[in-house]
Amino acid sequence: MTERRSIPVVAEDFNHLYVDDEGRAISTHSMLKTFKACPQQAYYKYVLRLKPKILGRPLRFGTWMHALYEAHYKGEDWRALHDRLTIEFSKLFDEEKEFIGDLPRDCYRTMISYLWHYKNDPWKVHEVEFTLEVELPDGAVYRGKIDMLIENQWGLWIVDHKNHKTLPDLDFRILDAQSALYIWAALKSGIPVQGHIWNYVRSKPATKPALLKNGTRLSKTKIDTDYPTLVAAIKEYGLDPAPYREWLRYLKGQQYVPGEIQTSSFFRRDILEKNNGMLKRVANEAFMTHKRMRAYHWDRVDAIERNAGNQCKYMCSYTDICTMELFGGNAQPLIRQKYSVGDPMDYYQDERPGDSKDN
Repeated sequence: MTERRSIPVVAEDFNHLYVDDEGRAISTHSMLKTFKACPQQAYYKYVLRLKPKILGRPLRFGTWMHALYEAHYKGEDWRALHDRLTIEFSKLFDEEKEFIGDLPRDCYRTMISYLWHYKNDPWKVHEVEFTLEVELPDGAVYRGKIDMLIENQWGLWIVDHKNHKTLPDLDFRILDAQSALYIWAALKSGIPVQGHIWNYVRSKPATKPALLKNGTRLSKTKIDTDYPTLVAAIKEYGLDPAPYREWLRYLKGQQYVPGEIQTSSFFRRDILEKNNGMLKRVANEAFMTHKRMRAYHWDRVDAIERNAGNQCKYMCSYTDICTMELFGGNAQPLIRQKYSVGDPMDYYQDERPGDSKDN
């Protein structure tokens, strides 16, 4: 069998690339998840270290919002950070801006609505964007980047910010391995967490109501909006709020109240506690995947397995070069055009979007 040569092999295995200062191998949930889903994708991402030069809207929106959450919960000026990110956004090519959409406006409006929605939030924030490391049985390290550690009336909780087009259902949360591994890592590190909180935010912001051409009132067309957006529109158009009193009351009733049923279609916080038996099973599974990943023959580039399916359309950034490689083409020109070589572990360092880094 002819060895594939259009893409160079950077390293024979993960151990040459991902080690800490003491020389211990590092595994993260993203590595394990990617390897289980598709070894070929893991090869492109973690062995060749390819990163798309142009990121899609979902990833950009999530990264931007994470930065704003981090600044807010650290007590910093999130608006100042938003202004800096907006300046960076303005430097993109027009084609890229058109592809992504009006991200500065969407993120700003989402943050305003988020802060209003959780105005009565009882959280006491202990840590923001910190790293957990736990030693595995073979001496390697499991590393996880935690968005927040908070305390409420029921104890300590790990918080994970998630942005979705539609808010996920319960089945996903029950089977999710990342949350269980983070709880396991926290407990192993001596942090007595009660469980995990998903801080869901919908990636499509509330729709701004339209003003009729005669300028007398808002359109009666049913729209997907929230209280802050409707209030801002009424003020901007200089309208009398009286005709919209019932609508305003209904939307205001969706504001978060601890312990009550959540009715917002834009924001939701879901809590899940996981028992020790489940945590042990998930940790054992992760260690098994870790061992297979570390022992994988990354040097046998023509034998690296693909797991092709519908998920390739929305869960993989390498479908184009994967397809070209599969059919024997030379992917190097495409890689030079669409990808750069970076460090996939950037997320696990103390960086924020907008910080400069040389690759």
